[in-house]
Amino acid sequence: MTSPFLGDFVLAVGSAGHGALLQERLPARIWPRFGEDPDAPPVFRRPFERLEVAWRGGVSGAWLESAVGLGLYHLVGDVSGAEVDVQGTHEKLVRDHLAGSVGPTPAPRGKFGYAVWNDIEGHLLAVCDGFHHYPIYYCQSPGLFVCGTDLRLVVAASGASRDVDPHALYHYLNFAYIPAPWSIFRNIRKLPPGSSLHYRNGDVRIQRFWSPAYPEDYSGSEDELTERLGAAIKRTVECYRPSTGVGWGTFLSGGTDSSSITGILAKQDRAAKVSSFSIGFSEGGFDELHYARIAASAFGTDSHTRYVSATDTLELIPWLVQSYAEPFANSSAIPTAYCAKLAREHGATVLVAGDGGDEIFGGNERYAKDEIFGMYYRLPRPVKRVGAMLARVAGPFDVRVLNRVKNFVRRGSLPNPDRFYSDDSFASDSFGELLSPDFRKSVEVSESLDVMRSHYDGVQSKSELHRLMYIDLMMAIADNDLVKVAQTAKATGISVMYPYLDVDLVNLTGRLPAEWKVRKRTKRYLFKKAMRDVLPPEILAKRKQGFGLPVGMWFRANQQFFELLADTVLSRRASERGYFNPRFVEQLVNRHRSGSWDHTQELWLLLVLELWHREYLDART
Repeated sequence: MTSPFLGDFVLAVGSAGHGALLQERLPARIWPRFGEDPDAPPVFRRPFERLEVAWRGGVSGAWLESAVGLGLYHLVGDVSGAEVDVQGTHEKLVRDHLAGSVGPTPAPRGKFGYAVWNDIEGHLLAVCDGFHHYPIYYCQSPGLFVCGTDLRLVVAASGASRDVDPHALYHYLNFAYIPAPWSIFRNIRKLPPGSSLHYRNGDVRIQRFWSPAYPEDYSGSEDELTERLGAAIKRTVECYRPSTGVGWGTFLSGGTDSSSITGILAKQDRAAKVSSFSIGFSEGGFDELHYARIAASAFGTDSHTRYVSATDTLELIPWLVQSYAEPFANSSAIPTAYCAKLAREHGATVLVAGDGGDEIFGGNERYAKDEIFGMYYRLPRPVKRVGAMLARVAGPFDVRVLNRVKNFVRRGSLPNPDRFYSDDSFASDSFGELLSPDFRKSVEVSESLDVMRSHYDGVQSKSELHRLMYIDLMMAIADNDLVKVAQTAKATGISVMYPYLDVDLVNLTGRLPAEWKVRKRTKRYLFKKAMRDVLPPEILAKRKQGFGLPVGMWFRANQQFFELLADTVLSRRASERGYFNPRFVEQLVNRHRSGSWDHTQELWLLLVLELWHREYLDART
C-alpha cells in the first residue's frame, strides 16, 4: 500500500543538534537518508537568498545546524501552475510573506502548502492555500518548532505528547471533524486556510492573506450573467485538464458538479475519451449510478463502476481509520475511497473532482431550507407561539412526524448562524446527557457554535445566503470534504484536482448577486442555466442526493455491522476513556436499532472515535 506520508513535508527549527534528533525520531521508511539509496535523488539545496525550502510536489532535503527539512516525493504532478515553485509563480508570495507585506493581492491559483526557513534571519514561514488542500500542522516546545503537512509526521518529529485536546474532541462530536486551528492533540495546531505562519525567536504569528469575498458587484441581464458564468466555468475546468501522458479521470457521482466537469472535459477534446469512475449501492435511496450512467453515456466516457456492499465497508473501515491522522466521521469517505481505488486499478493517478460546486453556486439543500426557516423566524411572535404550542400537542401523530415538527419550530425560532449550526450540534444538544461530568468541566457548551459564529461574523457580505456559503467553504469544504477526498486519495496513490475551488472562479462567483444562486428556493439557478449546453436534462432536473451510504440501515439490518458498533461503542474500553455517559450511548444504540430514532451520524462518529483511539493511542501504549 502507498505510504500515507506520500507527498508530505516536515520542517523543524531548533538549537544546534536538533537536526540529528529529528532524523532519529522519524522512522527510516519515511526519512530516506540520501546517498545510501543509489536510486534516490541527491540532497536538494536550491539557493533562494539562502532560504531552505520544503514543499509538496517534489523531493527536497536540507540539513542545517539549527534546522532540518524534508519534502517527500509526490507521486504525480498537479495541474500546470498549481504546484509550488518558489523561483517562479510563487516567488513574489514568498518574498511578500517574509517581508510581512502581504495584503489584498491576488492569491495564487492551485493547491499548495510549503515551508521556508531563512537561516540568516532566523525566520520560518509556512503557507497553505485558500482551502488548505495541504493542511499544515505545527508544534512549539522549548527550543524546538516543528511544522509539517501530516499530523503523524509532526508528532514523530516533535516528540509531542498524544494528550487529546478536549476542545478539539468536543468540536468533533458536533461537526464530525476537527476544524482549524485545532488538532486532536493538545499541543499541536493546524494552520487555517489561506494563512501564513511566521516563526521567529520563539514567537508565532498567523496572518490571513486570502478568503472568499462577496462584493456582489456584477450587474447585467439574466442572459448576460448566464453567459459570463458559463464561460468562466468552462475556462476554469479546461485549465485543470491533467497533462498528456498522465493516467487520469473524473469522480462521477451523477450530480451536477461532477457531471458538468466530466462533460466540459469530454467536449474539450472529443478525440481523447475521458475515464469516469462511479460508485453505487444496491440499497434503495442511496444509489445514483442511474444518473452517473446517463452522464457517462451523454459524454461518451470510458465508464467504470462498482457497487459497494456492507461487507466491503466492514473490510475498509480499519484502512479508513488508518488513512486519517485525526478522528474523521464523514461516512461518504467510504464511497470516495472505493472510487479512488477503482481509478487506481484502472491506471489513473489523477482524478478531477467537483467539490466546492454546491458552496459557490448555491447547491446545498440547507440553503433553500434556511429560506423557509428564515420566513418562520420573521413571523410575529404571537404566530410563532401558536406554532410552538401545536408542536407540543401529541395528538394521533406518529412520533417521527412530531419530532420533525418540533425540530422545525425549534430551528425556525433561532437566528443565524445558530439555526445553521443546529445541523451540527450533537454534543451541544446532548451536553448534559452525553458527556461525563469531567468532560463537561473542560469545555463550554457554546464553543462549537462560537467557531461558526466567528466565520459568520467575519465575512463581509450583505447577503444571508453568502454568509452561510462562506461558513461552508471555510468549514464544510476546507476541514471536511477536502480532508475526506485528499486523505483517501493520498493513501491510494491518487492526486485530486478541484476546478470549482479555483480562487479566480470563487472570486468571480462572489461578485454574482445571491439572488442568482438560490432563487425562490430554486438552487443553482444561474449555474443550471449556464450548463444547459453541457448537462443532460435528466441531470439538470434531478434532486440532490449526495455521496452518502446506507450506514444507518446496516446498523439495524446487518448483524456484523451491528456487532461492530455494539462491541466498540458499548465496550468497557470505550467507557473507561471517561468521555461519555455509557447509559446514554446505550440508549442511542437501542433507539436506532428499534427504528424509533435515526442516530446514524451520532453512532458513526462514536464508532470512528473509539476505533481511532485504538489505532493511534492504545496501540502505542
